[in-house]
Amino acid sequence: MKKKLKILIPILVGLFFIYLTFKLTSSEERILIWSYIRSAKIEFVLAAMFFGATADIIRGLRWQLLSRSLGYKSNNIISIASVFMCYTSNMVVARSGEFVRASVLSSYNNIPLGKTLGTIAAERIVDVLISCIILVSVWLLQYNLIIESFFNDEFLYYINNNIGFIILIIILTLFFIVLLIKRVDRLKKFFNTILEGLLSITQLKSRIISFILFSLMIWVCYILAFSVIKFSVPELSSIDSNLIFPAFVVGVYSISLSNHGLGVYPLAISLFLVNFGVNTEVGLTYGWLAWSCQAIITLIFGALSFFVLPLLYASD
Repeated sequence: MKKKLKILIPILVGLFFIYLTFKLTSSEERILIWSYIRSAKIEFVLAAMFFGATADIIRGLRWQLLSRSLGYKSNNIISIASVFMCYTSNMVVARSGEFVRASVLSSYNNIPLGKTLGTIAAERIVDVLISCIILVSVWLLQYNLIIESFFNDEFLYYINNNIGFIILIIILTLFFIVLLIKRVDRLKKFFNTILEGLLSITQLKSRIISFILFSLMIWVCYILAFSVIKFSVPELSSIDSNLIFPAFVVGVYSISLSNHGLGVYPLAISLFLVNFGVNTEVGLTYGWLAWSCQAIITLIFGALSFFVLPLLYASD
């Protein structure tokens, strides 16, 4: 029952936000949104898809640096395909992609599963740090644009007044997790392999520059994929260019709330832009186009990866 709920709840969340979008817009606005999407210039849509796909390809190549630091080699195609399979799996079952990716990398490359999970976790930590740096940059440079509009003052004051308590809860939670792992031998052994994979980033040595460059390239491609959408529909030109970067940040942090941001991502983008006088239909057009471009390449390349990879490496 719990497994079914884990699958159903994110899907229901996504459907709820789609329903909410439907309720927040009139039939005329929905017709207008669809007409905007249909009129999108294909060259900019393809450019957004290209940048999105490039980011995922670089992500696959970046992982190889971590696997090599542990003494394992991986085929380029397998590494890249595992990324698309990860995101496709997330679209079906929320947060299942990392385990699918780890299983693929482990089985095709003969790497212990714990170590692949650890290297993927190391990647995630780096990406979270980069997203936090982006958030802090926006906080410092455009505080009023993202923070005061996305959170109400009471919420900010609550966090500020209870920051010590929040940190204490996080520390205690981590402490009990470590205690549990130490008490169960099988868990301890498995998490030791994960830890080894996690620490692979400290063993990069001469490859650290390449790892940093790949990481920056991934996020530059994501930002370009999001930004280029602004030029795909004439009506989107009404959006102030200063809002694009903060809107991107909003999208980044909203995408994990449902299956690959289904329903949530476009609405979050629209609600943010509405605060600055952007029409609802224009904001939703931007959000749905940005989300759809990434979703399409994920589904296409993910489906190909699930189908072709076993055929190419069946004998392995």
